Amino acid sequence: MANQLSVMITSIDFLFFGLTFLLVLGVGMYAGRKESSSSDYFLGGRSLPWWGIAGSLFGTNISANHLVGMLGIGFSVGFAQSHYEFGSIPAIVLLAFVFLPLFRRKKFYTLSQFLQSKFGLAAGRIYSGISLILITIQLTGALYIGARSFLPFIKDTGIQITYTEVVIWIALTSTIYTWFGGLKSVVYTDVIQTFLILASGLLLAYLSITRPEVGGIFELLAKEESRTSGLSKMNLYLPPNHPTLPWTGALSGLFLLHIFYWNTNQYVVQRTLGGKSLREARLGILVGGLLKLTVPFFSILTGVAAYQIWTKLGETENIAPDEAFSKLVVLVVPFGFGLIGVILAGLLGAIFSSIDSMLHSAATLFTIDFYKPFREKIGKKISDAEEMKVGRIFLLVFSVLVTVLAILFVDPNSKKNFFIELSNQSSHFTPALLVVFLFGILNIKISSRMICITILATPIFSFLSPVIYSLFAPNFIKQIFGEDLNFLHRVFISFHFAIVTLSLAAYIQNRKQDLTTSKETELPKSFNIPDGTFTELFFLKSNIKHSILFFFLFFGLILTRIQIPEFKFFLSISGFLLFVIFSIVITIGKRLPTQKMATLFRKRDEWLYGILLGFTFLFYLWF
Repeated sequence: MANQLSVMITSIDFLFFGLTFLLVLGVGMYAGRKESSSSDYFLGGRSLPWWGIAGSLFGTNISANHLVGMLGIGFSVGFAQSHYEFGSIPAIVLLAFVFLPLFRRKKFYTLSQFLQSKFGLAAGRIYSGISLILITIQLTGALYIGARSFLPFIKDTGIQITYTEVVIWIALTSTIYTWFGGLKSVVYTDVIQTFLILASGLLLAYLSITRPEVGGIFELLAKEESRTSGLSKMNLYLPPNHPTLPWTGALSGLFLLHIFYWNTNQYVVQRTLGGKSLREARLGILVGGLLKLTVPFFSILTGVAAYQIWTKLGETENIAPDEAFSKLVVLVVPFGFGLIGVILAGLLGAIFSSIDSMLHSAATLFTIDFYKPFREKIGKKISDAEEMKVGRIFLLVFSVLVTVLAILFVDPNSKKNFFIELSNQSSHFTPALLVVFLFGILNIKISSRMICITILATPIFSFLSPVIYSLFAPNFIKQIFGEDLNFLHRVFISFHFAIVTLSLAAYIQNRKQDLTTSKETELPKSFNIPDGTFTELFFLKSNIKHSILFFFLFFGLILTRIQIPEFKFFLSISGFLLFVIFSIVITIGKRLPTQKMATLFRKRDEWLYGILLGFTFLFYLWF
């Protein structure tokens, strides 16, 4: 096996990789050469086109944690990891039709400003602080997985380099162009990196699936369908007591994590806030969602194919999940054609596209939510130039911090699924924040003090819940969901803990007010909606109703598929057609009396998201 895992990286590979590296660095610095205001630096001057938003959303989301980590989980767990991709599409639709219009209407720079407008300054500050903690965790993981993925290839060239040195190189390069250019640099380099990710992912998938040990896509599906030892790795719905990805957790806690990530996560939503218009941002979100649907088929499915390959070679036990990517590349990619350079360029793009986004958003949060209010509090007005300067200084300091953390506190030889570990660590903080945002969207009034208490208390409950489950959960519950509490089930429980806490607090608070005050609390005068609905924009009357119908259809079809798997072909086709037809009916219902159908479908978005959801549930119900 040692000979099989050796690879000769030729001059053409070096050339392609080097040109790609210089292209990303050059475009990043060129794109931000005219940044002259804080709006330019932090939001790209609110002038980003739809294709920039689409590429940046995809590139920001698909980091090395996905390209490498998801392939490793496909190898070790199977296609069930696709829940991380398929399940994100409904959350992306929520961003387009519910959350984003509210955020853009108020011209917010950061999402904490939304919370401040609803629940006061303290709630926004806590959100920003927790967001910086989450970015620190995720950025440390991105540096680790990026360095670990590159290290085998660099060492094979004969270059003597360590894990620490690769971490420093990755952090330094992404920091340079982000420091110079701001959001425009991040977005336009992300577009390039999206093409690199797709090219490298599809190439590796093709070379792996067509290997003799696999025999092609249909042979792979047939082998997994006829598996006699353990569960099929193409099974999307693992048992409720599965230790990693139970279907009950995937459709509950993981779904909540998707909503948090795509709707209330600063470094994801920030590029949509910089769009030229709401429609331009929505179109970018749509295309980004369509690109997301490709990930299971060029990353996770490749991991399943890798399992078949190494099973045939008798090497399965010797492969750690986070090493599967690099070892698969040197095993299946022919050298001498520049193909390894293509794949390494894609890996480089996956690493940079997430790191630059997180660095920039961390600088935005610190500058807008902490430094600027502090300066204004002491009576000193901050200029655009000073905002940009402070953001750049913090970006440098933060980059040094996460680099040190990735070097000192992460084991570069870990045998764990780091993608799952990262989700686990981050998920303690997210349920309460999601609940608070939902209360803000629905305009439910509650004291800032209770908001802050809930945000801080829920992570404590989350950390304690596995112990509580182990000690007090009845045996029949443990028989269904396992002896240990899966982190996705824990997220679901913590989410409801936060909902109950805030709902009780809101009820007690409103009981103390007279009737007039209650009516003003439920319907602020600034909204001025005559029919009595608590809404701020048109979508909270129509689009939320449609979203609820979509989600009822979603869970109904999924549960039917799980209970009656032999009907999956009929259900998958029916689900696709149902969503497409439903969205077309919604679009036609918004037609003006004299409007032509071609104009209607060009100017409306609903039918496009229906197609996106239709494909999502086609895959969800098929597998």
